[in-house]
Amino acid sequence: MHTIPKEKIQKPASKTVAKNPVKDSNLIKYSTPTGWVTDSNPSPMTTFSFSTADGAAVSAIPLPARIADNPMIVNMWREQVGLGPIDATKAEQLAKEVNIDDKIGKLYDFSGDKPIEGQSKPPRLIMATLKLGQVAWFFKMAGPTEAIDIQIQTFKQFLSSLKFQPSAYNINFDKLMQDAQQSAQAPATAPATAPATAPAWTTPASWEEKPATQMRLGNFSAGNGKAEITVMTFPGKVGGLLANVNRWREQSGLTAVSDSGLSNVTQQITISGKPATLAEAIGEKTSSISVYHPKDQQTWFYKISGPSEIVKKEKSAFIAFLQSIEFTK
Repeated sequence: MHTIPKEKIQKPASKTVAKNPVKDSNLIKYSTPTGWVTDSNPSPMTTFSFSTADGAAVSAIPLPARIADNPMIVNMWREQVGLGPIDATKAEQLAKEVNIDDKIGKLYDFSGDKPIEGQSKPPRLIMATLKLGQVAWFFKMAGPTEAIDIQIQTFKQFLSSLKFQPSAYNINFDKLMQDAQQSAQAPATAPATAPATAPAWTTPASWEEKPATQMRLGNFSAGNGKAEITVMTFPGKVGGLLANVNRWREQSGLTAVSDSGLSNVTQQITISGKPATLAEAIGEKTSSISVYHPKDQQTWFYKISGPSEIVKKEKSAFIAFLQSIEFTK
């Protein structure tokens, strides 16, 4: 005769939806427009996210303020609707004023010429931006052109009715990214995109390593802190090679080049066995050496910038750094 312990009935694990680590009510107060439906499983980095019956999607995301001044991000938006890159001057000309919480922001309106892959109608994207202290707020409405035509006035009225709270001016982005990653690791109804993992590298002895951030996976300084070296990555082509080369040249006070002149100011190199393009922008006072490295549907950027004499002095160390980069298989 044996005593057998009663089996414990295993309760099915409940499905946990990845939640937004930023509570929107702590950052922005608003009233949801009629017909807008709150997304049940938004991206962890969005402050709010809606969809409409017409097929438009509306979202808000806070990012470091320096990103708002980078013309590269305008070309990212243009790429999403199938448009080609433009330079910083043209990007500034396309910005219109928009009222966001009684403050003057910038509004960009991009329409594609033809349907992009997987869609039957040409896309349209509206992006409104506003800088508050160290934070840049991005408000996006995207979808088929017909849907945006219907919702554009409601979108503008919604922006003007927003009420930013004091915490919207100062966000700890490193903590925000950490919380978002932890949220994305929880079981969810939809798979989350894994954050980019920095490759391995050897840091030159003349460089001082600084703490990495959610934007800078590699962060260094040289020349007593006067020059900075960064490793960053973004999804997609980020405006393409030409737009980025001309952005770097503009930062050094150099003139832009055309497609036909691109080969004269760049050279092809290899990073961890994959092709990449190196561009030197040596100006009279400031300079940079940058690398554009497409890999696995993302683009990696490696850059040293600062006073010309320091950038020139650190060039050999920067090249050695590039040669040491290794991505895990």
